[in-house]
Amino acid sequence: MSVGVIGSGKFGLTLSKIISENANKVTIFTRRDNEAESINLSRKSLSGFVLNSKNVRATCAPNDINDCKHIFITTPSHDFSKVVEKFTFEGEEKVIITCTKGLEDNTSRLMSEILLDDFKLDENKLVVLSGPNLASEILNKETTATVLAGKSKSVLEEVNNFLKTDYFIPYYSNDTSGVELAGALKNIYAIVSGYFNGMNVGQNTMGFLLTKSLEEMRLYSQSRGANLSTFLGLAGVGDFFSTALSPDSRNYQFGNYLSKGFSVEESLQRVGDIVEGLRTSKIVYEDCKRKNLNLKILKFLNDVYSRKEDYEGAKKLLFSDKFQSDVSKD
Repeated sequence: MSVGVIGSGKFGLTLSKIISENANKVTIFTRRDNEAESINLSRKSLSGFVLNSKNVRATCAPNDINDCKHIFITTPSHDFSKVVEKFTFEGEEKVIITCTKGLEDNTSRLMSEILLDDFKLDENKLVVLSGPNLASEILNKETTATVLAGKSKSVLEEVNNFLKTDYFIPYYSNDTSGVELAGALKNIYAIVSGYFNGMNVGQNTMGFLLTKSLEEMRLYSQSRGANLSTFLGLAGVGDFFSTALSPDSRNYQFGNYLSKGFSVEESLQRVGDIVEGLRTSKIVYEDCKRKNLNLKILKFLNDVYSRKEDYEGAKKLLFSDKFQSDVSKD
């Protein structure tokens, strides 16, 4: 039986390549007929991504994915529900792995929460994949770890068998929401990192900024029931620092362009791809207002979008008149 991958973006194709090279058949769902044709005829996506294995095929027919027992979802968060509703996830043996990092507009729901609430998935058959996983480095076979989070250890072991190689190494967790929140929130603060880096601040300032950014990630996630220890692992610190310090990160690049005085629209145009952190930062900011959470780095970023803040405000952002505890226990 084939493994299904919904989404033909770079990460979806990267996972397809790994799974197929582990001697599994893979069916990729794409919404573009010409993309499916290119993959099936030339083993190459329209973007030039090469899939050497004959175990891979592409389709535009949702029913081809419905026949798969294990299905990886890699579609962007803004399209998540619209794409997922095309499929039928029925069957006691079916396992769904969501790799999408983001939250839903208005509700602030995670992708796993959408799958559980709207599509009535069995939580024991739901897995979240997240970690420091830059697709370009995985393709170069740089040693990379990821986290598989779920309620059933046996299900996690099934998914591990599809993915584990000598360069791509899964770990497991039972904190589904914590792993997923960490993956979504790090995109926000990668924008912040790119913004400050674009202003040529020193390493002391960057260390200060990134530490306080991680604290804001923790505070918000704890308000949603996540486990603090998750943020000390690969899905938290690992993913955050690899993204926040990487010039290859789209979120980092976006923040860097903002620091040069470009508008949100101009910065997006220069990145030339989806910047998940932009949308997520607005959703989380509104949710923090509802929760009475004062996350000042997050507020600063949202003010940058509307040009209420700039370099002068950035210099004052981390300053406090109060003598504060280093590590908050709240």
